[in-house]
Amino acid sequence: MTKKIKDINFRIIGLYLFVVLIAVGVVVKIVKIQFSAKINTSSQPGYKEIDAPRGNIISDDGSLLAISMPLYDVHLDMSVIDSVLFEKHVVEISDGLANLFDDKNPSEYEQLLRIAKKDKKEYKLLQNNVTHNKLNTLKKMPIFKLGQNRGGLIPAPRPNRENSFGLLAERTIGVLRNVNPVGIERAFNQTLSGVGGRFFKRRIVIKDTVTSKPITIWIPYKQDAEGNKLPRAGNDVITTINTDMQDVAEKALENTLLHHDADWGCVVLMEVNTGHVKAIANLQKQEDGSVRENFNYAIGKHVAPGSTFKLASVIAGLEDGFFKVEDSVRTYGGKFTYPGGSVMRDSKVGLYDKITIEKAFIISSNVGISRIIFNNYKSTPTAFTDRIYKMGLSTPLKLELPSPNNFSSPNPNKTGWSGTSLPWMSIGYEMKLTPIHMLTFYNAIANKGKMIKPIFTSAISRDGKVIQERTTEVINPAICSKATIDAVIPLLIGVVEKGTAENIKSGNYLIAGKTGTIVTNFTARKKQAQNGKEQERKKYQASFVGFFPADNPKYSCIVVINNPKENGHYGGSVAAPIFKELADKVYASDMNLHKALQKTDVIADLPKIKQGSVAEANKVLNELAINTTSTNELWMVPQTTKDTVFLKVRKVEKDLQNGTMPDLRGMGIQDAIYLLETYGLIVESIGCGAVVLQSISKGDTFKKGAIIKLELA
Repeated sequence: MTKKIKDINFRIIGLYLFVVLIAVGVVVKIVKIQFSAKINTSSQPGYKEIDAPRGNIISDDGSLLAISMPLYDVHLDMSVIDSVLFEKHVVEISDGLANLFDDKNPSEYEQLLRIAKKDKKEYKLLQNNVTHNKLNTLKKMPIFKLGQNRGGLIPAPRPNRENSFGLLAERTIGVLRNVNPVGIERAFNQTLSGVGGRFFKRRIVIKDTVTSKPITIWIPYKQDAEGNKLPRAGNDVITTINTDMQDVAEKALENTLLHHDADWGCVVLMEVNTGHVKAIANLQKQEDGSVRENFNYAIGKHVAPGSTFKLASVIAGLEDGFFKVEDSVRTYGGKFTYPGGSVMRDSKVGLYDKITIEKAFIISSNVGISRIIFNNYKSTPTAFTDRIYKMGLSTPLKLELPSPNNFSSPNPNKTGWSGTSLPWMSIGYEMKLTPIHMLTFYNAIANKGKMIKPIFTSAISRDGKVIQERTTEVINPAICSKATIDAVIPLLIGVVEKGTAENIKSGNYLIAGKTGTIVTNFTARKKQAQNGKEQERKKYQASFVGFFPADNPKYSCIVVINNPKENGHYGGSVAAPIFKELADKVYASDMNLHKALQKTDVIADLPKIKQGSVAEANKVLNELAINTTSTNELWMVPQTTKDTVFLKVRKVEKDLQNGTMPDLRGMGIQDAIYLLETYGLIVESIGCGAVVLQSISKGDTFKKGAIIKLELA
């Protein structure tokens, strides 16, 4: 009896422990579920935001400079694919994947698919960075064409921004990134971004192949969910950049940096009347000897303008009535000591003494220009700085592209002004301006005194239609009087025709501009001037700024080359040739810059006319406004006098109709072939030009299918 009681007690205890364990398990499960629900409220299927395709950045001729080209990370959900269907098509799919991606052979792809199918992988990576065209090919393959729910194909789009022209205008087009975005991409981010959408997705947890830790992935769940909302693409930004001009500017700049072993350089080409920046190149020499765009020097680098600033100094004196360009100034042989002992030198010493102000400007005499400013403004230096600043050289441009504002200019009423500030400022030292700021000033001279803001974009468009246009913004309607403009333009032309930039003189059009050469390590330069000893190697900056054609300006341009170490360092020999190369390209391609051919321009000797079609000859002669007498027949023989071309009847077709070979000499090959083949002859020709010899002589009979050989010259 006692033994039975003990057995019963053990059973009761065992049952009790079993129930307790079940209860504990249930409680733990409930707590776990509740805890998971609290921290993963977003883990249930639901709508997730998706980014909108970014708008395009477009050149002035419609070429795409920056475009969002979709790329996809493609995964497979092998758990939804029917096993029978899989076995039926796995070999075919493997062959297709091998041909499409060319990174594995068919057997390797088949092994990958079979393992994923065996493990029922819900999110097996197939390929990263798949293009839109390749994705469309995938969607046409067996099984995959059934869609995500049955075919298991899961494409996940990823952001991808491409510059169609590579590094062309890279810093101006810009880069959008979390840290330090630049250029148009940054300035017009909101315009380009568009409006995001949403898509119904579900959460899955997979093991990270590197860390073996679980990671959460959200994948599209319901393609046809009612709440799905497609994103709206961003608007397009139409720029003022011309790809052909930009290409020439960058190649010329690259060649110059390499030839002169310079640190960096920039080029900006702008339309005079509109302020449209047609080309902007910024290149820096890399340690490996290559060049690339790392910084937008044209709008972000504040440097002393050097001798290009002498134009502003001359304009100030002319406006204040202190001198005229034909007045004289002593240069003391190109070396002059100012109060305090600072010595001003010209690039070449001992050549001139007393010269006109015009000559001083054309040869870029530091002594000449600084003396006319110092002598007239030394007692009232604020009158000079005020005049300079009224011309817009102290006002930040506030460009549409983000750029640093490190502008600095001397002020006689503030700390830092000294006895040498006025003469050194007059030749482009003491102050710091960006290259594009200096270009804006010269552009105003070309624009008859009207200063306008440089712009990089002309319009915003959506679906190919312009929705917003950018208009030209006037900074200053008149930086100086028309009389002063008329006085200084010949000086700028003189610099190119007979001055420091004579090497870029063109026989086709006039260039107006100014060279600049400064020592950038100015402290070492002043020490050398004071004690006559070289402290360190001088570092130069060469520049040229101007406009063309000078008699009717359409484009202005600035070139700056920093620290050229080989093959010269002056603005005329280093920077000006880039200006000329770009100007020649623009002049050759822009027919509006060429003067129309007038009747009086036609040379006395009339053009040589080939025998042939009356209609074609009349068309050309009428376009050239050349006197002509014609015939109603189809074919002619030309006879040219001093001022008239007579088109006389040529009855070649009548001879051919009679089966007789006419005299073809002097006839163009196209007309000869047309006639002869019309009457069944086979034509063989050598040479080019007009017919000089024919294998079937004039008057000989011929049969259809006969071969006639023509020699041309």
